[in-house]
Amino acid sequence: MIQPETKRTILDIVSIDPNTLNAYSYAKNEIKLTNIDKTPKDSFFVSYIQTRDITTSTIDISRNIPDSDLKDAIEIKVYDELALDSSIEYAISYLETDSKDSKNRTFNVFIIDVSLVNAKLLPIKEKTHYIDYVTTAPFLIKALYKKNFIEPEGTHCFVYFQKSDAFLAIYKGGEYIYSKSLHYSLKEINEKFCELIGERIDEEDFYKLLTNEGLKTTKVSYQQNLMQLFGEIFLYVNDVLVFAKRSYNVDTIDKIYIGSEIGTFSGIEEYGKSYLGLESYEFNFSIAINSREWYIDQIHILMMLSAQIYLENQDDSLNFSIYKRPPPLKQRPAGKLLGVIGLSIMIGLAFPLYQVGHDTYLSIVLSQQTSEYNVLFKKTSDIRNQLAVLKTEKEKVDALATAETTKFEFRKKLLNEIYNKKISYPMKARMLMEIFQLSNESHSKVESLFFANNTLEFSLRNQSDKKITEFIQGLTGLRKYKINTDKIVKNDELKLYTSKVTIGLIDE
Repeated sequence: MIQPETKRTILDIVSIDPNTLNAYSYAKNEIKLTNIDKTPKDSFFVSYIQTRDITTSTIDISRNIPDSDLKDAIEIKVYDELALDSSIEYAISYLETDSKDSKNRTFNVFIIDVSLVNAKLLPIKEKTHYIDYVTTAPFLIKALYKKNFIEPEGTHCFVYFQKSDAFLAIYKGGEYIYSKSLHYSLKEINEKFCELIGERIDEEDFYKLLTNEGLKTTKVSYQQNLMQLFGEIFLYVNDVLVFAKRSYNVDTIDKIYIGSEIGTFSGIEEYGKSYLGLESYEFNFSIAINSREWYIDQIHILMMLSAQIYLENQDDSLNFSIYKRPPPLKQRPAGKLLGVIGLSIMIGLAFPLYQVGHDTYLSIVLSQQTSEYNVLFKKTSDIRNQLAVLKTEKEKVDALATAETTKFEFRKKLLNEIYNKKISYPMKARMLMEIFQLSNESHSKVESLFFANNTLEFSLRNQSDKKITEFIQGLTGLRKYKINTDKIVKNDELKLYTSKVTIGLIDE
């Protein structure tokens, strides 16, 4: 059954037939016929290449060739063995198959003319811009095994008739073994049937005959010719199976699935038993809740399943699309360039000198870029202008801050001076009071006072030098000042003793 959709498969899956441009959209477990001109461009677009447009072959490569040289060795041998035109560009893919050869490795090789792919897919690309996944019709069948619609045990054959092609594919153990474009497309079957009955039948009427009445039509002439025609077809299919079994060491075919673009042919299972000896199974698988309401070309179902698997694994080994969606911007050269530009701008903001030199280098590189660069360059210029504005604003703020700092320092100094005055003056007053008190006690007289550099100088006189000594001792006893005195000098004329005293204001 279908696995739950992951975050990467939530978008619409749009399958497109490259021949008719008919498209179906698959989303939320529903399938709808859609117009690719109106589908969202972020949808996942898937298409396929018809079997008749691809050349398949099997080649052997020596086991001595290392894997690094394997691709070149396969391409050289393919051009040599298949005589490919060297003037034509080919897309070459390959799958390794089991081989018992001890000397060589065996590969299934698939060759497609790139110009043919372009011609087939260009009409789709013009409408959708991208084609995310393209592979050949036989490879689409692998999705039935991956999504558990068919158990991989055994060897299975698939025969599918399309209006402009028909193919046979063989899978063993769920892995691709062999495929071939058959000569009997629905249009060719219609042409041959018209030749047999000798009259012209409209294609759509013939297709209705096959799906409604089928090989058991009540019209005798039609039934006989249909039996003859489908007898030839199944003999041809049997010859292809005999060749494939012999060439690819296939012992037996366990099941055969038969289907067509227009639906199941009524009575076709009897031909599988009669001509192939195999029980036929209907090639009709349902993946949506509304897919039973009408018949959907099974190639579209297979494309939708293959798209889901590709979204889960992103394996491009068998993806032949030449119009793939570009990778995310960060993985593209342009995206990496944008990253360099962003990093350069960041570095430039931190290291202006480095930015100048690096900007010169970027200018040389970016001159080679597309119009995307012009948009980014404009954004860069806008950023630089904004930085210049911010720089100007910063200078204004710095100037205001400097002015405010000057005012602050002035006020701080003024407050300190006021504080010092408030503290110093009371201290000086207290000191003078203590000096005068001591001078009164010693009956000494203070002649002069002088304040300078946090010191107080004064002259003291007395009729007795002992009294001056007592004053100095009393002042020293206060243990509050640093005292320095000159010697006591006697004035014989006045009969007085004088001394000069200096006091340091140690509390300031």
